[in-house]
Amino acid sequence: MVESDIHLLELADGIKDTLISSGFSTIKSILESTNSDLSSKIRVDQYVAQIIIEEAKRFTTEITKVPPSLDDNTFDAPAVGVKKEDFLSYP
Repeated sequence: MVESDIHLLELADGIKDTLISSGFSTIKSILESTNSDLSSKIRVDQYVAQIIIEEAKRFTTEITKVPPSLDDNTFDAPAVGVKKEDFLSYP
């Protein structure tokens, strides 16, 4: 059996366990649900269901971000000032 990715969400453990025991085995299954569907299946109000769906969206967006390339000009490394004589006089 494949472990659920629901545990990767930043939600209370009890909510994650309830999602899994109610048949939501993947984040995708949450995203394919409506607030009403999620609310009725896990017995929470629609506000809590919306929070769960928003967390699933946030997580999905976060893991699909492409990190900036270190070769492009957007990398902001701090400048380090070292005098040539300080470098050459190191014991």
